[in-house]
Amino acid sequence: MQGLIINNARLEFLRPALERWVDCIDRFNQTLGDGEAPYWHGAQANLGLLSAAAWQAELVTLQQHQSKKQREDGDREGRCDLYIANHEEAAYLQGSQRWPKIAKLDLNNALAETVYTARQIAAPSQLKVAALFASPWKAGQHASPEELQDLVDDLQKHNACAIAWYFPYAYRKLHNEAGQYYPGIALLLKQA
Repeated sequence: MQGLIINNARLEFLRPALERWVDCIDRFNQTLGDGEAPYWHGAQANLGLLSAAAWQAELVTLQQHQSKKQREDGDREGRCDLYIANHEEAAYLQGSQRWPKIAKLDLNNALAETVYTARQIAAPSQLKVAALFASPWKAGQHASPEELQDLVDDLQKHNACAIAWYFPYAYRKLHNEAGQYYPGIALLLKQA
């Protein structure tokens, strides 16, 4: 189960990267086996995967890109987590990640925190984007197709400019040593 919704025309140039993001997740899994998934490893690992997808989509990226941070007391040297650009557009992304329970997918506070941080990573005229990765989990048993559909429905209720998700059948039974099942990942993007 995968999908992509973009509700903000300024983020439309990211569509090819978001479409290839799924391919990068699959390639990682095919290379390292069914017991491993890239979305377990945190925001920086997932930003790296998104960066790889952007390059495949003929965009360019730099991780830990130097930028001017906007502060109340003036500009300062800073960095953004991922800079993505083509010939016409560019975005400065600030990433974070959460691991919510499948039945409690309230990411509003996490998205607001990421947006707040993203507002400071570049000049006001530049496109600043909060990128929240969500890797939901369930204890005890794998997620059913109905639970995954409910999860996708909940994702679409969030106030994001773009939402991409990937919950492949093969990962439905992927779990850690504590018996927590991780069926996939979602990415919420919001202009800051």
